[in-house]
Amino acid sequence: MAGPAPVSGLRAVHVVVPARNEEQLIGRCLDALTDARTAVRAERPTLEVRITVVLDGCGDGTAAIVRRADAVDAVHVTELTPGGARAAGMRRVRDLASDLDGGQVWVACTDADSVVPVGWLADQVQCAEEGVVCRVGTVHPELGPAERRLHLGWLARHSHADGHAHVHGANLGFTLAAYEQAGGFAPLDCGEDVDLVRRIRAAGLPVRSTGHDPVRTSARRSSRVRGGFADYLATLAVDLARAT
Repeated sequence: MAGPAPVSGLRAVHVVVPARNEEQLIGRCLDALTDARTAVRAERPTLEVRITVVLDGCGDGTAAIVRRADAVDAVHVTELTPGGARAAGMRRVRDLASDLDGGQVWVACTDADSVVPVGWLADQVQCAEEGVVCRVGTVHPELGPAERRLHLGWLARHSHADGHAHVHGANLGFTLAAYEQAGGFAPLDCGEDVDLVRRIRAAGLPVRSTGHDPVRTSARRSSRVRGGFADYLATLAVDLARAT
């Protein structure tokens, strides 16, 4: 199957952030995204950059924080799966970018408990301009000095070099055209990011796995997502403790 042509004339970047009851962490997430938006606009003043937060059944102060944020769009849904929440955000992107070709729209995904570096969006745009239609980045869990063993265990198991084999929804980007060609996010309880990248690769589209601009993400050990990142860290901590 022929893939979409390499991106030329990129017109818009849309950031999608799913959130459920993230009042403790989403403020810093949005601050970092605002800084990244400012940085990429400084390099490309004509580029439209929008941030959409998918508020998924939030019962805390998350929605109020999003309302106070500068130029952040919100989508309200009710307790969808993680994959369903991301897909809801993508539907909003399609609506907002209805006048553009899918190859002119880049979508950057992160999580509400994560902090992107200031050059994050600029790096994604550069990937798009080089003909990449999917950028797969890395993450660093926020582990303090007291968790040195877990930090070292994480580093031993996760390459942060270019060409790595990991997929994280907290550091993922793609053209809208590639997303739609691959069939979009499936409404999965876990692994919707891995599933989407697998289908993009299977379609023969150009994917870049990069260690550049890793995203800092919460190292919490409990989450609504069974089998997700928090569960992985909890299991790794137990395994490392047993090995000593």
